[in-house]
Amino acid sequence: MAGKKRNHNGREQFAAADWLLAARKALVKHGILAVKVDRLARSLRVTRGSFYWHFKSQKDLLDQLLNAWVSTNTAPFERVLDLPTNAQGKFRAIVDLWLAETEYDPKFDTAVREWARISSHVERVVRQCDEARIAVFENIFQGLGYTGADALVRARITYFHQVGYYALGIVESHERRRRLTPYYTRALLGTKAPPRRTRAR
Repeated sequence: MAGKKRNHNGREQFAAADWLLAARKALVKHGILAVKVDRLARSLRVTRGSFYWHFKSQKDLLDQLLNAWVSTNTAPFERVLDLPTNAQGKFRAIVDLWLAETEYDPKFDTAVREWARISSHVERVVRQCDEARIAVFENIFQGLGYTGADALVRARITYFHQVGYYALGIVESHERRRRLTPYYTRALLGTKAPPRRTRAR
């Protein structure tokens, strides 16, 4: 862990980032009800008191966890618009973002959406992030020559299909996903040129 070190007694100390990572793992694996100070302290093998060196309360931890989701799972989409490439290049960059699952973590994304089912505040944040991501796609489709509702609906279809892919828990190898990418791209972008010939099994 990045912030782990030892104090003068030889005991491990943890930074706020370590607590946030533990909270994120608990959220992804067990849901928001598992993100409790006592449980996190046990998982880190530290006392509950050390938590309050970094956070004012459990609410403070949850707020920072939600902010971490926004910065790691939405900001990468928005950065795509700053890339020095055309609209098709930006679309491919987002596809690569989804396929790589490094900056964008679908399990974290799904866990936060489950959290939103029992928190109106989290639900509002999730909706705002969804709209921000859709706006990125709308911008890309506008760059491809689509306008008005046509650009918006194509953006929504593209985004909703990917969110649905994760929500349904579809399991595919990265190889198969990349093999099918040209077909998805043709369908979503409305391009008429046939994709490169590949075997889609």
